[in-house]
Amino acid sequence: MTPATHGLKLLVRFWFEYAHRHKWTYALGALFLLATNGLGTLIPKLVQWSVESLEAQQSVTRWAVALLGAGLATIVVRTLSRTLIFNPGREVEYDLKNTLFDHLLKLPTEYYEQELSAGELINRGTNDAAAVRGLIGYGSLQLLNVSMTLVLTFSQMVWIDLQLTLLCLPPLALSALVLRKIVLVMFTLTRESMSQVGALGDQLLESYGGASLIQSFQAHAGAEARFNEDNQKLLELRERLQAIFVWGLPVVTVMGQLCVVLLLAVGGRAVAHGTLSLGALTAMIVYINLLVGCITSLGWLTGAIQRGYLSLVRLYEVLDAPLIRPEHPLDVPEAPREGHHLRVEGLTFSYPSAERPALIDVSFEASPGEVIGVFGLTGSGKSSLLDVLSRTYEPPEGSVFMNGVDVTRVEPRAYWRALTYVQQQAFMFSERLRDNITLGFQPDDETSAVTEHEQRLVEAVEAACLSAEVESFTDGLDTQVGERGVTLSGGQRQRSALARAFYRSGYQLLLLDDVLSAVDHATELKLIESIYAREPSCTTFIVSHRMSVLQRADRVLVIDEGRLVDQGTPSALSQREGLYAEAWRAQQVGRSGEAHGEEEREPGAGGEP
Repeated sequence: MTPATHGLKLLVRFWFEYAHRHKWTYALGALFLLATNGLGTLIPKLVQWSVESLEAQQSVTRWAVALLGAGLATIVVRTLSRTLIFNPGREVEYDLKNTLFDHLLKLPTEYYEQELSAGELINRGTNDAAAVRGLIGYGSLQLLNVSMTLVLTFSQMVWIDLQLTLLCLPPLALSALVLRKIVLVMFTLTRESMSQVGALGDQLLESYGGASLIQSFQAHAGAEARFNEDNQKLLELRERLQAIFVWGLPVVTVMGQLCVVLLLAVGGRAVAHGTLSLGALTAMIVYINLLVGCITSLGWLTGAIQRGYLSLVRLYEVLDAPLIRPEHPLDVPEAPREGHHLRVEGLTFSYPSAERPALIDVSFEASPGEVIGVFGLTGSGKSSLLDVLSRTYEPPEGSVFMNGVDVTRVEPRAYWRALTYVQQQAFMFSERLRDNITLGFQPDDETSAVTEHEQRLVEAVEAACLSAEVESFTDGLDTQVGERGVTLSGGQRQRSALARAFYRSGYQLLLLDDVLSAVDHATELKLIESIYAREPSCTTFIVSHRMSVLQRADRVLVIDEGRLVDQGTPSALSQREGLYAEAWRAQQVGRSGEAHGEEEREPGAGGEP
């Protein structure tokens, strides 16, 4: 498929997906635009008749009134045409942004790791969407306007004098050739400029996210140098584009003005010999100026079309990114009353950018309501297992089954409704604590619904051991937590994420990835009680390094270098040699030392030993 064919297909697709619904608005706007151009070509004729009346020493009052009326009418129809053609562009931009945002929320995690950076995605959702608005707003209007002006103006010039019209064609054709060359250079520079804007956005996001690191290590010089380098590249591209507008378009205009010189030279003789009226020559000059303005507008039109088309291509690159869609999607298989049965069979999983698998031939089963601990050294694959079970990363086909059904055949959103996943690094939105726990859920206005919502919220906060902190906050649950929860400690963020899981209802699979690593021992004991007090039908996976967290699990999976090397009850694992037993003994010694230290210090706290 040639680039031209591909571009045409893309524009047709865009028309039917987004702009087609506004076709009658565009049609009415085009009608008013035709009236605008009709009046625009009528005005030179009125000037011609005015001049001819002056030559004949007749009154020009009626022509002056006609000119005034045409000018006023032009203001009205011109305003209407622009309103009708520009407004749909804003609605299309609104629809594009909503569609893009919804699509981004559905894309798999692999996309964000392998494809576009955050800065580039932001650029496409803002600058590119605005450029598409310019394409179907300003671009559409100017395309119609230029086309109508060329047709109506040339027809009037031919009607006045065919020979003079043909005489003006070579300079106008030369202007078109120069404009074509300018367009090709602009296309390349515009594409490079748009990519550079994305790179600059990445620099801004990285610098903002690492501001505290830059400050603490006094790395301002390096950060500024990197930013200045990308900013300088963008400046140079923009300056080259501006140079084309400053030097190239005036050249086109000057070539167009050669037509006026030719008209005065050749048409002046015709007027002197009486074969052409002075009014006709004046009208021809006005029409030429209209054409020159039209050619200049082509330069701006070309820039708008280029930016809009390139932006449309960039937006569709994201919108066409494949989602996780099973060939024949199923709903989550209906669970028995006791809960879901999970089976993992020969699971081998690799991250997209990794050189070796994170999980290798892992097999186990989880019965409904079972609490399964996951233990292993750092980097052994514990979090990877939960990422796969949660379908944050899609598992290979035939490796994970729920109630006997391969989960890759289940529609992802339906699957996610059946589980809750609390990750090790708790993400917090820049909203109120209340909204972070409920994820923006708003109950109905009915009193019973509001009461039930508040009761669930209070219970979730209590279960997550957050009540004391909430009471100490000035605004309680309405406290703003700041960017990514910056006003909260690590432990408070973890407990807020747990409260989010406790607040939610209806799930039967709970995945907890080392969510107690940032809390003290006393709080840990309370949270363990809350976790193990979940619904009896809820199957729970708990990743942790702490024996105190895992000792109440029904079973513990021991993972080492991506392989399931052992499994069993906590008591059985602690009795046989292996990673678990080594860690259990080390933590027992550590606790004994702490307890012994406390006993030695205790007598001195109250007086003499």
